[in-house]
Amino acid sequence: MGSRNYSGGRRRFLRTQLVLGGGLAVCPVALLHATPEQVKDAEQRLGKFFSVSQKLLSPLPLNTRLDERVAIRLLAALNSEYPSFPQQLDLFPDNPGPGEMDSPVALLIVSAWYLGVVGKQLVTYERALMYRLTADVLVPRSYCDGKPGAWASAPKPNLGRV
Repeated sequence: MGSRNYSGGRRRFLRTQLVLGGGLAVCPVALLHATPEQVKDAEQRLGKFFSVSQKLLSPLPLNTRLDERVAIRLLAALNSEYPSFPQQLDLFPDNPGPGEMDSPVALLIVSAWYLGVVGKQLVTYERALMYRLTADVLVPRSYCDGKPGAWASAPKPNLGRV
């Protein structure tokens, strides 16, 4: 009977750790101590941020999809760098027209996705959209991937694979 309780406790512990670990991977740390209303507002704002981002960035470079994990980090960085950003996002239309494409909010969103940087904070490097435009020829450089002087030769096109 002692081992049976131990086994049930271990399973419950593992299940709890998986749920908590999955929650940490999906939600920003600021939401861990938030009220249910704050969590619901953050989820709605994240949904709006993601859908508005898709509309502002359409059409995306070849074989590119926006990553929801990057969206979470970008939204958190925008909220911390620009305290009025949540209110501005709430007022931003769900279907931005040509007039809204040049608004300060739209420019913040587009530049965050393309550069992977918000203010002076690096949010993403490899998943920044600026690298998707040249992904058929160039990869994001974070280390030397060739022999010395390899940079001097012309790149080989990688057509069809991005």
